[in-house]
Amino acid sequence: MEEVALFVAMSRVQRAIELVASLAELHEPADFARVALPGLAELFGCDILTLTEIDQPSGRIRYSDHPSGTLDVGTYEAFGALLDQHPLLDHYRRTGDGRSVRMSDVIARSDWHRLDIYQECYRPRPTEHVLAVHLPGAGESSRAFALNRARGEFTEADRELLDILRTPLAEAYRRAHARHQAERTLATSSEARLTELTDREVEVLELVAAGCTNVAIARTLQVSPRTVAKHLERIYRKLGVGNRAAAVAPIASAGSVSRRRQHGPLSSAS
Repeated sequence: MEEVALFVAMSRVQRAIELVASLAELHEPADFARVALPGLAELFGCDILTLTEIDQPSGRIRYSDHPSGTLDVGTYEAFGALLDQHPLLDHYRRTGDGRSVRMSDVIARSDWHRLDIYQECYRPRPTEHVLAVHLPGAGESSRAFALNRARGEFTEADRELLDILRTPLAEAYRRAHARHQAERTLATSSEARLTELTDREVEVLELVAAGCTNVAIARTLQVSPRTVAKHLERIYRKLGVGNRAAAVAPIASAGSVSRRRQHGPLSSAS
């Protein structure tokens, strides 16, 4: 029995490592909940799992749920209106301790059931048992996962594992946000520089984006490969990049490079 228990524990740790690894590759904050919620639900055996984000000082609340669409707009509105009653949020505010905690650790079940927030938001769904964790490093904002089950209290092992994952989860969100901001800044800068290209350089860049080699571009434009290489050198210099992949990156957000003609004058073809 001890060997079986050890195997189960190690298997669970391996799945947790795989989840953290998949989150570490994200480039979009919007994808964080899409990957993290089902991964955590499978790892902990949840009926419903939510990520609640409260931005400060605006007080704006965003929700993500798994399974997607489990909680309707009415539930979210009621949750937001009654948020000050939430025992776990009150616990985090009072203690400043964001580590995982069960609902039963902070309030007696009978008292929990008497609260309006339980009656409106929890009682109609399989959310009798709740385990939550607050992510660190969000500044004045607040991000917390809430794991919910209809039956079976969360164990100390569940709490310990969620606490181990707490910092990697927060770091994965931070990295995805930072990557998104950096890529958006770079793309915006490069898009602005597209207006500096000549018509011929635009043609070359669009053919590069289509996957054409220098030889293929030369044949299409009826010029020499050496001329194409010279065009690319000027394109790289104007866009402030060093290779083909970086040069075509702005096209993903701008669509056809030729669209930039609408936003700024292009000099005549060279």
